[in-house]
Amino acid sequence: MRTNQEQCPYCGGQGYFHLLLGGTENCPNCEGSGTHHEQEPVSATRP
Repeated sequence: MRTNQEQCPYCGGQGYFHLLLGGTENCPNCEGSGTHHEQEPVSATRP
């Protein structure tokens, strides 16, 4: 399985969002890492 690490498109690589009422929240897409992991689909083989 290959992974391609790029900057997360949702948080811009910061890993968090600034909330309107103050404070921050971890990005749900990258789980706070700031990188986006694209996984190639793995073909499933059945016995």
